[in-house]
Amino acid sequence: MSARPATDGPTIVSAALGPGHDGRAEVVVELAYANGGSTRLSVAQEAVTRALDTAGFVSLEQLVGQPWTVLVLEQNRAAS
Repeated sequence: MSARPATDGPTIVSAALGPGHDGRAEVVVELAYANGGSTRLSVAQEAVTRALDTAGFVSLEQLVGQPWTVLVLEQNRAAS
């Protein structure tokens, strides 16, 4: 089962492992906006692992096409 929360915000167009400033792995996520803009952000590998588990995904490739909120869905559930 895949989580796909409704959003009008940016969509994930890529996700790949990258080096973090402290020597630990991070996930570099590229987001695309409806207006043609894009941005990249680094997310701690542990946070992405929790987000993947919550969404029922087993690989980073499954994030592509998902709204950015899939990355924070687990945190929102934990706070409720």
